[in-house]
Amino acid sequence: MLPTANAETNVVWLMPADDAGRDAQRETIGLRPAAEALRRELKYDDGKANWTLSQTARLAMGRERVPELTYEGSGLINGKIAFAFGTNLAIQARQRLFLRPRKDTGTERAIRRRLQNIVAARSNVELLRALDDPAQVRMDDVLRDIAAPGSPPADVDMEESKVEAWQSIVEGRSINVVVGPPGVGKTFLISHLVTSILHETPDARILVSSQNHETLVHMEDELRKFLPASSTIVVRVERSRSSEKESTLRRRSQFLLRSVSKPDPASAAIMTNQLNQIIQALKPVDTSEQSSADRALRDTDNLMLRSSDVTLATTSSHILEEMIADGEQFDWVFIEEAARANGAELIGALLLGNRRVIIGDHNQLSPFDAADRQKFYDASRAGELLRDAKEKLAAISDLPSEVELALEALKADQFLLSDVLAIASRLEEPFKSIAAREEMRFRDTGRPSTIANTLREQSRMHPVICELVSNTFYKRSLVSSDRVKARQPAVECVDGFPASPIVILDLPSLSVVKRRAFEQPAKRSYRNEVEATAVLAAMKKLRPIIREGKPVPTLVVLSPYLAQVNHLERLLKPHIDTSSGTLFGFISPRGDGKFVYTSDSFQGGEADVVVASLVRNNVLVGTRALGFIKNPQRLNVLLSRAKHKLVLATSRQFIRNAVEGIDPDAVNDELGFLRTMLDEVTRLSEADFPSVGKGASIIPVDEQGRPIP
Repeated sequence: MLPTANAETNVVWLMPADDAGRDAQRETIGLRPAAEALRRELKYDDGKANWTLSQTARLAMGRERVPELTYEGSGLINGKIAFAFGTNLAIQARQRLFLRPRKDTGTERAIRRRLQNIVAARSNVELLRALDDPAQVRMDDVLRDIAAPGSPPADVDMEESKVEAWQSIVEGRSINVVVGPPGVGKTFLISHLVTSILHETPDARILVSSQNHETLVHMEDELRKFLPASSTIVVRVERSRSSEKESTLRRRSQFLLRSVSKPDPASAAIMTNQLNQIIQALKPVDTSEQSSADRALRDTDNLMLRSSDVTLATTSSHILEEMIADGEQFDWVFIEEAARANGAELIGALLLGNRRVIIGDHNQLSPFDAADRQKFYDASRAGELLRDAKEKLAAISDLPSEVELALEALKADQFLLSDVLAIASRLEEPFKSIAAREEMRFRDTGRPSTIANTLREQSRMHPVICELVSNTFYKRSLVSSDRVKARQPAVECVDGFPASPIVILDLPSLSVVKRRAFEQPAKRSYRNEVEATAVLAAMKKLRPIIREGKPVPTLVVLSPYLAQVNHLERLLKPHIDTSSGTLFGFISPRGDGKFVYTSDSFQGGEADVVVASLVRNNVLVGTRALGFIKNPQRLNVLLSRAKHKLVLATSRQFIRNAVEGIDPDAVNDELGFLRTMLDEVTRLSEADFPSVGKGASIIPVDEQGRPIP
């Protein structure tokens, strides 16, 4: 494209670079002219900032700030078709540029973002060393004193492990690690740290990031409880620009413009032109004014972002890319759910700060496909890949020139290759590798870690459910707070359904019934209609306890398998009261009328009642039999979402058969957590607890999904 810029109106006219001769030549070989193809592409453009310009057609653009273009129409310039775009940055005329969609999608976007982050990180040796082993990287004393938090607040219920984590962060190194098991109040700790930082240093800038956008929504709600609205700017960036006009950032920008659109008379007299532009931005009357309004609001969005005290954005947000390109820096970067992100995802946010805190739980879900990617770091597999890596990568023009030299060096030096593979393997799950290393150091030396802390007191789960989770996944280290022990019940049971906090709907193993199958394959997933029948029958015997002035209790139905989720949604749909958005009197956990989720998608969520279906029940043994529930991290998430009651449909005998079929002597600990879980359920079914009787109740269910009297 060859631009002709008009700086006064922020409009740039773009003409396809092919001249008439080239177009004619293309016609002779059967190709459409570039102008006609572009006109077709723009026919259904929605007028948003969907386009940008780059100096190269390569996959990975540089870190330079790129313009945002909005298509405004077409016309003729010197007899040639040209296309008009609104732009937020000045464009130099008559240079050859490439018009490209601003919102890259799918694999291309992921590759570009990770290439850019890795290239940007090459010069930040301190960060790369800290990501590998933060305990070995000393922080500059000057940086430690900048925007430091005060002492832990004395007027809030902050238990010992949170105080320890707070003090470690204050005295910390380049990266501090906080391990947060389910329900321990990670958001509570972060919100109070942010509040303390801004109280001590009002002009501090803080970035809060997470792979999951829902986590940021919850974090924003918590921060607004503690931060003064009149003097603190909190901005949350939406998932993408597809809903730009409805985004929270845009609403904040409109609120800001409305607040200054009615100044006092003295100020109004000297701001006439600016006020007219603000009014036009808020209430455009035609297409021309709408285009100007969009540009003004985008400028205000950028102003809000650059002026915010606290910015919340996902680790994959385009905003982080732009901030890195602009060389921006935050005093603090907090990354929630860091255990779910790999190194390439974390590094963008980490590049933006000097003090960094990563919070997560490596005992819950890992980064997507982490286990599959680890296979590439095996020395023999890596050697195979390196044999023809140069030829395979030659097709990618974006790779830095150092790549070819690095490949040759790795092929020539096996010791170097071993070191690189070990580091790359650790960076695949940096949170897990750091936390595990610090645990090992503590066991070996007996000295507490200087950079890693584990929160130990939870306030989500009923103490019975906490015991199951703690003893199965956390070596009995997770304990319940006095607050959760004294909490009033939120659910009651009818028709003789057990009051126990844990209820197991125990189906027979397929190996002992005449039934052909329990589980059914469905599009690379599984469903178990018998478990679904048992789940529905159990839910009909649960009732929420409604208390004046208190929220209506919530209920969620979980399964590791999408096919079971879809089946349960169909089964439960007739029972949802659409007028009140309730299911058997309970409201949905996220207030949107949705009650059924995969367990993976519900990490970070909670509900008063969790009803879960594990699905698998077959005659196989070992991991082939168990499928998703062979993963302790996935099962941990599923079991730890319930606040008051957990109802679990499965077959205890099937699980025990699957485990003992390959490990009858209990010497292999790969599936040992399942054996521990079953033993804990048995123990809890024999132990009495205040107000509820037995901690767990086991209801035998027949092969049709009906309770056995």
